[in-house]
Amino acid sequence: MINAVRSPKRITSSTESLIDVIITNKDNPELRASVVDLGFSDHLAQIVRINIGKGNRRTKIVVRRQLTNNGIEEFKKLLSIESWNEVFNHSDVNACLKAFLDVFLYCFDIAFPYKRVKLREIINKRWLSKRLIVSSKRMQILNNQKGTFTLTREALIYIKISENI
Repeated sequence: MINAVRSPKRITSSTESLIDVIITNKDNPELRASVVDLGFSDHLAQIVRINIGKGNRRTKIVVRRQLTNNGIEEFKKLLSIESWNEVFNHSDVNACLKAFLDVFLYCFDIAFPYKRVKLREIINKRWLSKRLIVSSKRMQILNNQKGTFTLTREALIYIKISENI
């Protein structure tokens, strides 16, 4: 039996302890355990990630242009070194526009080529409400201040009530 959690779960100003564990019967390098301060109490939450294979992942391959900072710089460079003579040699407005677009799109295609990209379907299973996230952040702030500042009676009551949830 192997404990996947290696860092302390309960941290105070004077002690650190690992009282909660995640036990597995396999030494799996794909198993990743970590602790997170959600702000609800002086205990940290445990998160474990277990890779169990590909399962029913739905991936889709699409062709896209990657608009990166390097690509933008390359595009600006290509446009700046262009003479634009082909655009100005025409007297017809439509011919000028076509010549401009030909040069512009040629530079654009060089700076931002199409690339095949894998996309995974993202299933949004949010069980955390906005109120719960705000409350968690407030609890983190109050717990951090509890040892260093004198908190108001209202803040201490809020902490006490939240710890009992």
